[in-house]
Amino acid sequence: MFTLVQHPESWITHTQAHQVHSLKRMPTQPDETRSFSRGTLSKADTSSWALIKPVEGVIGLSAEGTRLFALETDDCWCGQVGEVLEWFQEGAVTLDIWHWSSIEAIDVPTLVGGFNDAALKLALHNSKMPQDPAPGFEFFKSGDVIIREGEPADCVFTLIEGRARVMREGVQLGVAREGEILGLQAMLLHSTRTASVIAEGNCSAVRVDYDKFQHLIASRPELVLSTLETMAKHIERMNTRLLEAGSDPS
Repeated sequence: MFTLVQHPESWITHTQAHQVHSLKRMPTQPDETRSFSRGTLSKADTSSWALIKPVEGVIGLSAEGTRLFALETDDCWCGQVGEVLEWFQEGAVTLDIWHWSSIEAIDVPTLVGGFNDAALKLALHNSKMPQDPAPGFEFFKSGDVIIREGEPADCVFTLIEGRARVMREGVQLGVAREGEILGLQAMLLHSTRTASVIAEGNCSAVRVDYDKFQHLIASRPELVLSTLETMAKHIERMNTRLLEAGSDPS
């Protein structure tokens, strides 16, 4: 589960605990398993859906165009989300779906109330926080190109989950891990990408365009440290490559 906006401390822990509680109240087997092509989930009739759980792909909830959080495999949420929230999806998805007829009437208030409270707490927390420039949250499958060598560097990506291979002309230079900022050097130097970054397994990353990067640093000073750490890792990778090249007898 990923939050795409600021969230209260322990919000994810409490929300996931309610997810586990809700799944335990459901039959082991869902009433149906359905696949949705890109852009079709938000148009589906969810009136009979008590609970949904991603089997493949990533879905999430947004409000007035702002993405709030994303659900991965084994996460779950109430199928009906009202008129303010709406579902979004990243590509095709497959969902396990439990209907209202599968849940005891006595459990309905707890199930619905828990998910509603989680969404309200997230919204309330963000209403009290200064708003950062809105970055874009993107998801990548294994083998997807996050950054392509030779292309213009107009943004950076912060790797939120997963890892990725750093490649130049087909040679692996290193591995990018969670928390690392990708594409920073080329963007700051206004140059083209000097290497490709390829997802190694499922990855999620926050994209920040160049024109928003300065404002984001100003509103989130802690990102300066992350930026310096990323630059240090880049220098370390370059030093390693130079040492390897120097020790090559050929």
